[in-house]
Amino acid sequence: MQPPLNPIFSQIKFQVESIKELMHCVSFFSMEQEIYPGGRTCLELLRHIVLLPEADYRLSQGAAEEEIRQFYFYWEKELTTIEMLEARLDLSFIMLEDAYKELEQEDLVRRSRSYWGTAYSQTEWLLTILTHLSHHRSQLFSFLKVEGEDLRTIQLFE
Repeated sequence: MQPPLNPIFSQIKFQVESIKELMHCVSFFSMEQEIYPGGRTCLELLRHIVLLPEADYRLSQGAAEEEIRQFYFYWEKELTTIEMLEARLDLSFIMLEDAYKELEQEDLVRRSRSYWGTAYSQTEWLLTILTHLSHHRSQLFSFLKVEGEDLRTIQLFE
């Protein structure tokens, strides 16, 4: 992995670990609750979060909309417990990290275009993954607070 990416991966890893801590605060009864009226259920949000590092990496490599839709469709049926979700989040992070370890310096500045037209360098895509994880971690945290969970032991920042 390129040295400039180490801090970004450190932050992504921190996000992943704090998300796993938050997942263990989700009650069985909260899983089917909408995180806000008309929004995703908590389980749907968790499924999205755990696949996000890998899915966003696929997007950075030019995956088509249908490919991403099929990717989520397959895993949504498979991920049914907190333990499975946690393991899949770890795998998603490892896959992302391994993919970036293979990149050369010239690959990091190579721009790729998403199916909706956004073009980023591979470094910019990595920052997008970090902010995407942070966004959904915040949604999960807020949902759990509204559900009355005690989250005082969850560290959100280093």
